Amino acid sequence: MRRSRNSASERSTQAARSSMKASTSRRARSSPIRAGTTASRPRSGSMCNVSRFARGLRTSVYGNRVPDLSLTPIIVARQAASTSRRKVCDALRMSSTPLSRRSRSAIYIAVFLTFIDNFALLPVIGPRAQELGGTPFLVGIAIAAYSLANLAFNLIGGVLADRLGRRRVVVAALVISPLAIAVYALADSLPLFLTARVVHGASGGVLAAALFALLGDVAAPGERGKTLGRAGALIGVAAVVGPAGSALVANAAGINAVFLGLALLIAGGLLAVLPLLPETFTPSVARIRTPGAWRRILGNRTMRVALVAIFGLEAAVGSITGFIKDGLFQRALEMGRDTEGALRYATSVSGGLFSIFGLVAIAIMLSRFAARVDKRGPFGISLVGLGAILTALILLAISPRLEIDLVAMILYGVGYGLIFPAAAGAVAMATEPGERGRASGAFNLSFDLGISAGPILGGTLTTLIVGLTPFSGGLLLVAGALLLLPIVGRERS
Repeated sequence: MRRSRNSASERSTQAARSSMKASTSRRARSSPIRAGTTASRPRSGSMCNVSRFARGLRTSVYGNRVPDLSLTPIIVARQAASTSRRKVCDALRMSSTPLSRRSRSAIYIAVFLTFIDNFALLPVIGPRAQELGGTPFLVGIAIAAYSLANLAFNLIGGVLADRLGRRRVVVAALVISPLAIAVYALADSLPLFLTARVVHGASGGVLAAALFALLGDVAAPGERGKTLGRAGALIGVAAVVGPAGSALVANAAGINAVFLGLALLIAGGLLAVLPLLPETFTPSVARIRTPGAWRRILGNRTMRVALVAIFGLEAAVGSITGFIKDGLFQRALEMGRDTEGALRYATSVSGGLFSIFGLVAIAIMLSRFAARVDKRGPFGISLVGLGAILTALILLAISPRLEIDLVAMILYGVGYGLIFPAAAGAVAMATEPGERGRASGAFNLSFDLGISAGPILGGTLTTLIVGLTPFSGGLLLVAGALLLLPIVGRERS
């Protein structure tokens, strides 16, 4: 009888161990293998099943009255893992909590405020630096200082968003931004002006990373592309409205009125959204260490596709923004216009072309195409978008007529409208909340590198090779991104 009881105990122990191994094997087999789909991101609920697994294991062992001490370390380890991840599970539940319409509106207003300042200031930074005695070289430094600081602080902003929470970082950056813009108007020396540019760029880099992480948190699974598409549409509105509005204000009331008016707009917007802006990642959770975060982020192929796609897109944006007006000016001179008439022609036509581009891009980002990334992943959408942009750059490089320019800008708008929500949505899909700030920082870093690399490479090649189109830099980088996309999208062995 005693031997049969021992035999029963051994069989129960064996069954408990086999159950645990089978569960582990099932989890390994069910790990996502298809990148670029909603299955490729870790499921938020999987982390929270550990405690239930441990409770089930205790029941299967002790419920059968088999006090096998060899299983105790396993149970303790499972319980420890459950305890250490409980706060992360709380954050996952918080990020999936439905937000009120007012809170969502507050987030989108913050997106608009984040991008309107830089777009609105583009036409007036150079003239203001000249007023303060800047040479052409120093004027160039003043214009580039924002982008350089922005570039440096993208990753820092992502880490801060993961450590301190999204809301704190967004609010702090939105406080610093209008103060720096006001200094532009009040500065009485070029060094102070340049210092304000660096501070403004740093706050912009931190703000963009934290805000995209916040957007990724509030976007429900299956709606990442749609949510980020709306944000992209607002950025497009800021890109169209900002330069035109600042030019009108500068002509009517002077350059300093632009700075002070913009500072008041952002400060007023901050006061309006402050009570409604949600915190989607609590500081207690954010302080949990996540060793190997960068390795996981860059090792995810969906994330790699997003980084390459946004780099190629922004390389084209930098090239087209930087050189289309010069191309129209040269064409007007060849048509027999004088210098002043050619300048007016280039200004008016480029403004119209950019408006058409903006309308096309906004329409696509607000359409159902933006949501396709949640079903099919970013790879195919990015491939089509980069192909459209490459075709647009080729047409602009060889265009002899305004009609071809118009077709090129429509294709450019199509490519932008497809890629931006796909790439930004992929970042949210590919990352857990505790690493989403860092991933958003990497996304914005790739964004800024592309927008800088396109015109720099184009200008360098045009200087070295006489007669080469200035769009060549963007062409090469977009073509390189197209070739690189299938490589980075491959699963690592």
